[in-house]
Amino acid sequence: MRMLRDALVWGYWHPFKHLVWALPGGAAHGLARALGRALGRVPNARLAGMAEAARLVPGVPDDPAVRLALARKALVEFCQTDLEVLLFPRLTPARTAALVTIEGRERLDAALGAGRGAMLAFGHYGANQMVMAAIGHAGYRMWQLSAPATALNEKLPEARGRLVRRTRELRWAHEQTLPVSHVNIFGGLKEAFACLRGGHVLGVAVDGGGGERRAAVPFLGRRAFFPLGPMLLAGKTGCAVLPCFMERAADGRLRLRIEEPLPPVAPDSDGATEATALVAERLSRAVVANPSHYLYFLAFRQLMARGGHEAFFAD
Repeated sequence: MRMLRDALVWGYWHPFKHLVWALPGGAAHGLARALGRALGRVPNARLAGMAEAARLVPGVPDDPAVRLALARKALVEFCQTDLEVLLFPRLTPARTAALVTIEGRERLDAALGAGRGAMLAFGHYGANQMVMAAIGHAGYRMWQLSAPATALNEKLPEARGRLVRRTRELRWAHEQTLPVSHVNIFGGLKEAFACLRGGHVLGVAVDGGGGERRAAVPFLGRRAFFPLGPMLLAGKTGCAVLPCFMERAADGRLRLRIEEPLPPVAPDSDGATEATALVAERLSRAVVANPSHYLYFLAFRQLMARGGHEAFFAD
């Protein structure tokens, strides 16, 4: 079974990738939606994990049929988001603009006009990696705090074969073709400071694992551990912090929604905790409005916790 699974993953990153590259605009996402719908009709661990994760979202009825329907929708969205990674090397400003609409761009421009840089704060919600494509291909200079995809080879609790480990290296190679400069979250933050002090854009995932300092803040009706590093950085640099969300429509098109900036972040741990709680509140509202956009990440964090890694929720 493991050999078959590994072979399918290898096929996805080699012959299937070239098929996707050959398809006309829009057809690749249509194919991904068809694959997602097909996978949603077959019992599988990813679908079951997302259906179980739906229990964590306030407002989702504790009804197996409702949770399964949400998980199926999330699987269709996941397939499109995952396929976009194959397309990263082929994205251009024109192709990206045809796929993504940026709403609230004037807020980002106003923040950059203040000369202290702007932090785009987002979660692992929707097609979050496409934030890099949208902003970079729109002409902004952007840096991104990133965990290389290859880190999963050491951190995932499940064993995988050599071919799957190699596909994670390929994924990271594709991510590096995006029009941003990656700053490894497991290294120093010198480049991130330089980005903001130079008046540019820094992207951060506010709900990621890792980081030496975390705080348990209200999230989805519970308390969840969020890293304090992003808001400590914002407090030290005085940059604007703008929460943003990459949301997908039924036809596969994306909307990057840039919200109003947070109040200025005080340069101490209390200020960072307060700002982190505000970002978590905005993310929580988005998840409640669109649960399917977040089920993959919730299921992933639950998997990691069962494997002995740090828990996402405090209770």
